[in-house]
Parts: sequence; C-alpha cells; structure tokens
Amino acid sequence: MQAEEEFAAALARALGPLYRVSVLDARGSVVTSYGQAQESRGGAREEIPLPGSSSTLVIETDVSALESADRVLHALAAPHQLMDTPLGAFAHLDDALAQLIAQAEAHVGKSLKDMSRAEKQQLVRYLDERGAFTLRKAVEKVAETLGVSRFTVYNYLDSVRA
Repeated sequence: MQAEEEFAAALARALGPLYRVSVLDARGSVVTSYGQAQESRGGAREEIPLPGSSSTLVIETDVSALESADRVLHALAAPHQLMDTPLGAFAHLDDALAQLIAQAEAHVGKSLKDMSRAEKQQLVRYLDERGAFTLRKAVEKVAETLGVSRFTVYNYLDSVRA
C-alpha cells in the first residue's frame, strides 16, 4: 500500500492544485488523499484500478476552476486579443458573450472563482461598457458564470451605473 500512496502523492504534485488524487482500498474506503481540488458543480472523477493491487486510484478534477484558468491563460497568452473588440468582430454572435466574459476576467486579472464582490462588480462594469447586456439572456449567463443570482447581477448593474 505504501507504493500506491507514494505514487498518488507524486501524481498529485505533478498535476497541481486543481486535482485531488486518492487511494481507495478494496472496500472503496479512502486510504489517503493528496491535492486541493474541491468538489464543485463542474467536478469530474475518474477511478483507475491499480494493476497488481486491490487498490483503486481516484483522480478528481475541479472542471470549473480549470475552465477559468484556461480562459485567463488564453487571454494572457495573446495580449493582442485583450484589446477592445471592435463592433462586429465576433465570428459568431453565440460566442460573443463568452469572449467578452473571458476578456473581462483577464482585465480584472483573477479567475472568476477567486473574485471578490468588488471585482465581480468591476467585471460587470467592463461587460456593461462593452454592451454585453444588450445580448439576449446575457444577465442569466453572466449570473451563472459568476455563481450569483440574476438579482445580484442587476444589483451590480445598478451600482456601476450610478
């Protein structure tokens, strides 16, 4: 069992904080866990039986945190894309809001998950200044993305417009 635990610890270190690696015994009980991934509404879990052992390796991923990190990474990797998007520059209108949210996230400089209330208001201001809320269902999509209610987004809008 020690070899499995050492392997799990090394794998967790290699994967980073958005993952959790656990070792389960033959009954399915957690023997040990490494990493910081938190269960979230967008979590993923993979169970892998370890060859030559009765143990199972479980890898859990915080998918929503990975998606946030990916948006920020892509925005930072291509600084020329951070410039204000000219009117009509989106390839598909369906993607316009997602692109604006990614730009706003990069503008604030934090992942959506780590933003304070004030930073979320800053993100809403950024989106409002660029006309994001003229798109159909934008308030609902922004609320879902920020993990707040539509009422909260409307309050943010009232605050930043005042």
